[in-house]
Amino acid sequence: MATTIGLRSTTVTANLHKLGAFGRDVFRYWRSGQPAPASNDVVQKLYAFTDGRSNDLLFRLLESKRRRSSADLHFAWSGDALEGNPTPKDPSIDAAVSALKHEGVVVLAPQLKKEALQSLYHLAISSPLETMTFAPLPPNQAPGTQSTIPIAAQGSSQGIDPAHPRHSYYGVPRSTLLENHYLQSLLCDPYLLAIATRYLGVFPVVTKPDMWWDTDFLPQGLRPRPFHVDSGCLRWLKVGINLTDTTIETPHFVYVQGSHNPNPATRPLTRRLSSRMNLSDQEVHDLCPEKVVRVTAPAGSITLADTRGIHKGELAAKGHRLVLYFGLEGSAFNNIDKPVPLAKIGTDLGMAMRARPFSYQFFRQTS
Repeated sequence: MATTIGLRSTTVTANLHKLGAFGRDVFRYWRSGQPAPASNDVVQKLYAFTDGRSNDLLFRLLESKRRRSSADLHFAWSGDALEGNPTPKDPSIDAAVSALKHEGVVVLAPQLKKEALQSLYHLAISSPLETMTFAPLPPNQAPGTQSTIPIAAQGSSQGIDPAHPRHSYYGVPRSTLLENHYLQSLLCDPYLLAIATRYLGVFPVVTKPDMWWDTDFLPQGLRPRPFHVDSGCLRWLKVGINLTDTTIETPHFVYVQGSHNPNPATRPLTRRLSSRMNLSDQEVHDLCPEKVVRVTAPAGSITLADTRGIHKGELAAKGHRLVLYFGLEGSAFNNIDKPVPLAKIGTDLGMAMRARPFSYQFFRQTS
């Protein structure tokens, strides 16, 4: 009995210590804007217990100094990665923001320019790449229930032959990716930034550019992947750009419509995230099968998603995918990223970084 009481007392003390540290982190960020990555665990737990309402409350409090209308947005720089060079006044922005508010995911009308697509594809097919080979699931573990994909080996490869892959995943190193002109242009594209500002209510913090290949070099039984929600921020959008065609059989994005907003249909699923960070296909389809959307689109298409909602990147049944992702985040409070070094910065990105240092705080020029 004494041992049990002692353990409970230790647990209570540890939780009180976490909450105290969390309170200090909140005050420090509100006062000075200093990120508090150690707060992310508390944010995750609160999100699960409150069905996301805690994120919205913290966001309104912590970002109250930055909230603004997008009507008076002015950009001293331009973007040259999207077809038609759409502007922050483009009428399609209204439709995109409305879809995001109600459904949580939208495929944009503007696409990547042909020359931008070719440049990024060439980079991903010919440069040195980081590789991972996935392993079979442990015995007696059902597909779609694993928190992480088991890894059999990691290594490197000089380029890739997409028709004959030798690994499950090929990633372009961020240092290489960030040298690409069109990638830098996307990170400061006025059209994408205007949508994010309208949706979030603040000018976004730009994070995490990554580009990689998903292939069908997979052990049997690994598909489907589990559903989950993202963390590391309070509110945000994820920008996903297909650099190859996606179909139901190839790797593709799957989203539970409306799950980014508190609602009775997905509430039981969100609560389960308080003890684990994954949801199986069966759990999701048992509760809301009509809300599951598989996002497939041609090369060059751009998807925006509020990945506080339940989602996953599905593995391949057949074929491959090259995809580029980066974040447009509404807050840096619980961001767990470290600044990314940039050896060379183009004119437009340099202007954006000087004009909006808070929004580009996770990028550092090294020369």
